[in-house]
Amino acid sequence: QGLLWKRLRERKNRGVPKVETPAVTVPDGERVPSRSGSRESLLPAPSVAELDLTGDNVIVRPVHGSIVGERFCFQVITGERSRSFGCTSLAERDRWIENLRRTAQPNKDNCERLELALSLWVYEARDLPPRRRLRCHLHLDGTLFARTTAKVANADGELFWGELFQLAALPPARALTLSLCRDDHPGQPVASVTVPLAELAATRQPLERWYALSAPGGGERVPSVRVRGRYREVRVLPIVRYKELAEFITFHYRELCARLEPTIAVRHKEELAGALVRVLQSTGKAKAFLIDLGVSELDRFDDREALIFRENTLATKAIDE
Repeated sequence: QGLLWKRLRERKNRGVPKVETPAVTVPDGERVPSRSGSRESLLPAPSVAELDLTGDNVIVRPVHGSIVGERFCFQVITGERSRSFGCTSLAERDRWIENLRRTAQPNKDNCERLELALSLWVYEARDLPPRRRLRCHLHLDGTLFARTTAKVANADGELFWGELFQLAALPPARALTLSLCRDDHPGQPVASVTVPLAELAATRQPLERWYALSAPGGGERVPSVRVRGRYREVRVLPIVRYKELAEFITFHYRELCARLEPTIAVRHKEELAGALVRVLQSTGKAKAFLIDLGVSELDRFDDREALIFRENTLATKAIDE
């Protein structure tokens, strides 16, 4: 509510008339902002007042830019309708999502919940119909969540995308379907494959492999696509259960990092540093944490200045995070 009034005052002071984003309907039925409309569709009070966040089945989730044609969009799904909004930056979008979720579920931090996320690299495909302009569509239980850019397969039937998709706040799903579709006929898959999400969740490290695709009409050449992905199911406990852990990390992160730094692998350093930054950001100690790690980095490499902030240490991983 404070953000709404602040933005409304800023808009009034600039003397800009209120403009609400026009909405269009895409083939799968979702409402999305048009390219020509205002990207700040949450600023006018009427558009926010129309949102009913009092039901039990309110979903607020980010929308991938490949679906709506614009970056930094999110969607509010209620029992009766679905509306999409555009923001000017990633930070602004994340603030809106968090604030609306807390409005819909004020007791969120006191409830146990399951957070689902998918990270997927779509690298390349082979044995495709040559000289066809193709996209790779990502479906979760039949719902389109993202798609690659359209590219033309070369004469040998090879095509490279190299695109990363970070899909968070996902609804419960069982299977990921990768479909190759022609850019001019997106509703008719050239070939597809279904991957159980349990397969991508079974290992802590992303799983990379070639998947053979099944074509509707069959043929001599069987297309395949190379992807690398990880599906995460994180069970979040009520916030009071983390109180002692947060206090320990806040007051003893120096000793913790000093003990773990020489003993854990690089991939574990990245995961640990990310978790520490997020916890200490919530307790207001993230800046002090980064300063202390930076100072310890300077002390450790005092005689080897060329290595400062250039090795896989907790300090460099925390700065990246």
